[in-house]
Amino acid sequence: MNKKNFTSNLLIFFLSILSQNIYGQHKDEIGVLFYNVENLFDTYDDTIKTDEEFLPEGARKWNYKKYNQKINHIGRVIFESGQWNLPVIIGLCEIENSGVLKDLIFSTGLSKLSYNYIHYESSDKRGIDVALLYKSKQFTPLESRPVKINFSSDSRPTRDILYTYGLYNESIPLHIFVCHFPSRYGGVMESQHKRVLAAQTLCDTINQINKLDKLANIIVMGDFNDNPNDISICQIIKETNLVNLSTNMKSLNNSQGTLKHKFEWNIFDQMLVSENLNDSTNDMSISDNLMLQDFEFLLEDDLSYTGKKPYRTYIGYKYNNGYSDHLPILLKLNPNR
Repeated sequence: MNKKNFTSNLLIFFLSILSQNIYGQHKDEIGVLFYNVENLFDTYDDTIKTDEEFLPEGARKWNYKKYNQKINHIGRVIFESGQWNLPVIIGLCEIENSGVLKDLIFSTGLSKLSYNYIHYESSDKRGIDVALLYKSKQFTPLESRPVKINFSSDSRPTRDILYTYGLYNESIPLHIFVCHFPSRYGGVMESQHKRVLAAQTLCDTINQINKLDKLANIIVMGDFNDNPNDISICQIIKETNLVNLSTNMKSLNNSQGTLKHKFEWNIFDQMLVSENLNDSTNDMSISDNLMLQDFEFLLEDDLSYTGKKPYRTYIGYKYNNGYSDHLPILLKLNPNR
């Protein structure tokens, strides 16, 4: 399927969703989506990144057809998650560069809905970064920057935290963080100190904001490579005014987490918000529980460990034609002015 046909088909899909769901929805709700899209690489060699396995001649035989399918898949997730009212804010991780964000926006019809993006290149050796998509007609960024996580010189560099400050409808301020904490590569305990340092870096930045505005509207989302009860996340809760919405997350199809390892589901993908967003008298407040977007098309049968598992792009080096090894999460907020 070429890009033109896909755009047309996706817009038709969007209109069908609109007609089916317009009743009973709240048009003023603000959707905030987070999705680890699992290795969204383009097909071009970047000589300063370790991206060789995601090239046509690489170990994964990554090519334009597979890449275009991946873009289509992510577009579908965004449209399905919002239904008739697409998310205003979308945090993504495991994207290679700005080029893949442009392809996502312009190849799927998202550009027709005023989506734009914020992205900075990080020092991650594989070249996978975090990014923010936003509807420019509803959210106006006023400031953005990468927040560096500074390890010792002998440690492998990691992804930056993306910080964005802006206004919803030109009146309600929002502070947004998109995170992808260091992985568990090398062992959970052996790598734990890296995630603790990332958490401390996040805490320091949030506390600087709260010194200036104790009632700042803060949203933190990301793949933390830790569960809500792990040390790094508990540290964030202890040292800031944030609450973790992932501990009371609901699901569409009863999945027990956002990713699965053998028999075990984990909740690595989380959203944390400032306490004032639980207050309906605040200028913005939470509309409902955080929702795991475990659509049936994002799951497949787990033939090895029973039940279901995320329908991922690759299983090892075998192309699986799926979406991601993570499931997306969606928060809905109400503007109260």
